[in-house]
Amino acid sequence: MINMIPKVQTDTDHLFREIVKKHSSRIYNLALMKCNQVTLAEDISQETFIRVYKGLHNFRDDSHIGTWIYRIALNVCYTMIKKESLLSSRLVPMEDRADLEPEDPNSDVQDIFIKDLEKDQIREAVSALPALQSDAITLYYLKEFQYTEVAEIMDIPLNTVKSHIRRAKANLKLLLMEVYNETG
Repeated sequence: MINMIPKVQTDTDHLFREIVKKHSSRIYNLALMKCNQVTLAEDISQETFIRVYKGLHNFRDDSHIGTWIYRIALNVCYTMIKKESLLSSRLVPMEDRADLEPEDPNSDVQDIFIKDLEKDQIREAVSALPALQSDAITLYYLKEFQYTEVAEIMDIPLNTVKSHIRRAKANLKLLLMEVYNETG
C-alpha cells in the first residue's frame, strides 16, 4: 500500500513529538507556578501544545523555539486563569464544604500537605506579585532562561526585565517575611 501521509505531515508530527518531549515538564511547571492548580496547569499545558502544533508551520527561526513556546504558554496562562477565576467566583469555596474534610487528621494527606507547605507559600508569593514581575522571576530563576531570552519571551526590553526581577525579589522578600512572621 502506498504511504498516504505526506512527508511534510510526518516531519511536522515528528518535530512536534520532540518538542513535547523536551518542553512538556517545563511548560507544566510554569503553568503550575502561575495558577497553583494541578488540573488547570494540565489544561494550560495541553492548550499550549495544541496551539504550538497548529502554529508550527508558521514558526520562523527569528527566535529560539523554546522562547516561542514559552510566549504561547504565558498567553494561554493569562487567558485560562482569567476564565477560571470568572468561573470559580460563582462556586462555593472549598473550605465551606464539610464533605471535603479529611476523616483522619493524622492521615498521609496531611503529612504531605505539611511537607509541601513551604513550596506552596513560595508559589503563592510569586503568584501574588504583579504579573510582569511574576513572569520575569519565574522565567529567570525557575525556568533558568537568560535575561535576553526572558526579554524575548515577554516581548519587553532587556533593562525592563532586569528591573522587574529586581522589584520581584524585593517584593518576594517582603511577602515571605510576612508569611514566616505569621507562622513563626
